[in-house]
Amino acid sequence: MTTMQIRILRTVTLMLLTVMITRETFCQTFESGGRFFNINVYRVDDDSPQVITVVCKDASLYVVQMEGGKILNFSVDGRNVPTDSLGRYQTVIDTIKDRVREAELQAKRDRAQSERDREQAGRDREQAGRDRLQADRDREQAERNRLQGELSRQQALLERDQAEKNREEVEMNRDLVERNRQQADRDREQAERDRVQATRDREQAERDREQAERDRKRAEEDRKMMDSLIKDLIADGIVTDRDGVHSLKVDADEVIVNGKRLPEALEKKYIARYVKQGFSMSFQRNCCN
Repeated sequence: MTTMQIRILRTVTLMLLTVMITRETFCQTFESGGRFFNINVYRVDDDSPQVITVVCKDASLYVVQMEGGKILNFSVDGRNVPTDSLGRYQTVIDTIKDRVREAELQAKRDRAQSERDREQAGRDREQAGRDRLQADRDREQAERNRLQGELSRQQALLERDQAEKNREEVEMNRDLVERNRQQADRDREQAERDRVQATRDREQAERDREQAERDRKRAEEDRKMMDSLIKDLIADGIVTDRDGVHSLKVDADEVIVNGKRLPEALEKKYIARYVKQGFSMSFQRNCCN
């Protein structure tokens, strides 16, 4: 192992130790302007300032740690740069700070969208409750209409028995009773449709919430499995660091890292440890050398 590789490994190891002892706020990995960026923002606790660790890769590998906008550590290809020499890398530092600000703004937008989604789910639940109350009111109204129709029918019979001369009037009352009955049936049917729709709305809102929770848990599990997999690759000497993984394929048939299939013994170990736990993935990273 060359001296430069040892320095890079030491730098990445210190970064990973920082990740292990802090609580992650957010992490973003992306490519911009021909550079690869990995940005991790952490807090030790809710009251502490943010600690930002950035890995930037173009022709060189830059690793910088900042706290509240102040640079704590800066290294180039595994070599630490003294504070009084940072001016030589001001362009790279400014670019990194710009990307950090963009990542923080995106994370803020993502949190705001999540809050809007949560509020919309609450509004959907409230609307389902209002629909259910309206269905109950419609059903009560249908019952009142039915009773009214029955009273009208009885009154029509009494009027018919009372006098034949009122037969035409009784007939009209009978027609009115029938219309009331039909309207009562329609109201009752509408009340039932409203109740069914309210139930469907409530069930859909619950399914949406449960799906969102399953997606969140799955994303968290996949992230943890991916972190564990890369740590194992580094520990087994397959790659030197996280940035050394340019392509990866893991499934029940094979494990390929950077276009090379692992030896059989290691491949079986990774399949048993990850694929049999329900994890599989494939990706190809576009990155400048």
